[in-house]
Amino acid sequence: MKKIKFFIFIILTLSITYYLIPTDFEKTPPIVYYNANIITLDSANNTFNTMYVANGKIIEIGNKDDVFSRVPKHVEKINLDGKTILPGFIDPHTHFALSMFLYDFYDLSGFKHKNNNEVWSYFKKVVHKTPKNEWIICKGIDPALIENLKVPNIKILDSIAPNNPVVMFSQSLHSYWANSKAFEKAGITKDTPNPSEHSYYQKDSLNNLTGLIAEQEAFKPFIELIKKEVLTSTALTNASTKVMKEYLKNGNTTIVSTGLTINDKKPLLLLQHLSDKSTTFLSSLLEKLNFLPERTQMPRHFIYMRNDMPHLIPETKTVNNDFYNTIGVKLWYDGSPYIGSMYLEEPYLENTFTNNTLHIPERTKGKALIEKQKLKELIKEHHNKGWQLAIHTQGDQAIKDVVDTFYELKNDLDFSSSRHRLEHCLLLPDTTLNKVKELNITPSFHINHLYYYGDVLDTKILGSERTQKILPVNTAIKKGVISSLHADQPMFESNPFKLIATAIKRETKTGKVIGIKEKIDIITALKALTINAAYQINMEDKIGSLEKGKYADFIILDKNPLQVSTDKLDKIKCTATYVNGNKVVF
Repeated sequence: MKKIKFFIFIILTLSITYYLIPTDFEKTPPIVYYNANIITLDSANNTFNTMYVANGKIIEIGNKDDVFSRVPKHVEKINLDGKTILPGFIDPHTHFALSMFLYDFYDLSGFKHKNNNEVWSYFKKVVHKTPKNEWIICKGIDPALIENLKVPNIKILDSIAPNNPVVMFSQSLHSYWANSKAFEKAGITKDTPNPSEHSYYQKDSLNNLTGLIAEQEAFKPFIELIKKEVLTSTALTNASTKVMKEYLKNGNTTIVSTGLTINDKKPLLLLQHLSDKSTTFLSSLLEKLNFLPERTQMPRHFIYMRNDMPHLIPETKTVNNDFYNTIGVKLWYDGSPYIGSMYLEEPYLENTFTNNTLHIPERTKGKALIEKQKLKELIKEHHNKGWQLAIHTQGDQAIKDVVDTFYELKNDLDFSSSRHRLEHCLLLPDTTLNKVKELNITPSFHINHLYYYGDVLDTKILGSERTQKILPVNTAIKKGVISSLHADQPMFESNPFKLIATAIKRETKTGKVIGIKEKIDIITALKALTINAAYQINMEDKIGSLEKGKYADFIILDKNPLQVSTDKLDKIKCTATYVNGNKVVF
C-alpha cells in the first residue's frame, strides 16, 4: 500500500511539475531580410538593403552580396520587394498604467465629437442606458479642443445623472469633475480640507462644491473608489494587452512610463510579465491559472517611479535589464497650462476663456509644486542613489528654477553621465540651453501642444509673442542638446508619425504656423523618436538605430518617410513590427 501511495505521489509531483514548468511564446527563427530600403539612422545615416537577424540581434547589415556571403545557406531569406525598414520607435514619455486604466471609459473627447451638442448628447445616451447607482466614468473633456464646450459642473451633472455617481477626466488629466453622488461615495464634502494649495476641490462663493477637482492629489479618493468598485483585475489585464498592442501597431518597440500611477507592487508583476525577455516560474503559474494574460512579444518597458510613491522605488539602482526595468524617479515641478498650474514668468492672459472656462485666477503665473530647497534635496537624494530624474516642467519659470537648481549643485554632484530629464518643455527658454547642455540634461518635447492647442495658446492663454517661442526643438538640437518628442499618452495617442509631421510642419489644427524657425527636417525628427530617445534612457548602444550587434527592434512601413510629401507623413502605416527579432501579432 505504501508503495502504491508513493508511486501516486511521484506521478502527481511529475505531472504538477510538468504543468508548471515555465513556457513561453515561440520565437522568430534566424532570417535574412533583403531587397529592402533600410534606413539605419546610425551616425552616418547609412541606408542598406539587407539585414541578417538571429537570436534577437542584428548579426549582419549591409548590401546583399556582402551579407549573403556571411550567412549560413540554410537560413531563411525574405524578399521585402523594396519596402522600407526603420528602427523601432521609442516612446520616451507615456503612461501605460493610466492608458490601461482609462481604456474602457466613455470617450467625450474632441477626437470623437465635433461640438458641444455631440458631447452632451452622447453623455445623456450613456446615462440613459446605465442602471441606477452604477458608476459612469468619462474621459477626454477639453474646452480647448471643442470650441464653446459647456464645461461640466456639479449642477449640470446632477441634473443629467441624479441616480449615478459620475466622474469625468479632462483630456490633460490635470483636472476632473464629479457629481454629488460621486463626492458622497468618495467621502468628500464642502468641509473636506484641500490636500494642498495646488490640488483642491473648487468651491463657489457660498463655499459649496462646484464639481471641479484640481490635480491628482485631490483626485486620489476617486481613483481608489474606481479601482475598488469598477475596474476588475480581469478588465485591467485585458486592457493591458490591448494597450500594448496599440503601441506596437504604431511602431513603438519601446515605451517609457514616466510616473507610474499605482499604489502597490502587484501591477508590477503584470508589467514585467508583459515585457520581460523571458517568463518566470511565478508568472508562468499565474498565466496558466488565468491571472495573467498569455505572453506574446510586447514592447520593452522602462519605468520612472513617482517620487510620492517611495515604497515602490528600490533603494538603489542595481539591476540591468534590457527589456523591463525601473530606471528613475518622476517629479512634478509645475502643472498644466489648461488649468493655470503651469509656472510662468509673466501671468496668463485674462479673458472669458481663461477666467471663466478654464477657471484660471486673475493675474496668476502659476506656482512651483515643490519648494526649491526641497527640490535640491530630492535631486541629491535620487542622484546619489543612481536614479535618473524626469521632472515635469512646462512653464518658462519652472524650467529656469529647475535648471538653476541643478546648476547650483554641479560642484557637489557629477552630472557628466546622469542624463536627467525635463519633461514637456512647452516654454523652454533659449537662455537656459547652455546650462542644459553643460549639465547633460535632456529635454523631451510634448509637441502635440502645438498642433492641438497652438491656436488657443496664441489667442487666449499665452498670447502671440510667447506662443511663437513654444517647443524650441530646433534651437535645442542645434545647440547640441539631445532631445526627443512624445505624445503623453493617454492625453494623446502614441502615434510617432503624427508627432514627426507636427515637428516638421509646426502647424496647428487650423494650419497656422507657429515658430517657423523651430521646424526640423525628417531625419532629425526620426532620430528624436529613435536614437535620441534611446540616449535618454541610456540604451543608445543597444536600440534606436539599426547596426550590427544591436537588438533587432525594427518596423516595416507602407511608405518611405524620406520620399513622401510632408502632408502625407502622418498617413504612413506600420505594416509589421519586430521586437528582439520577433514578429509581433497586432
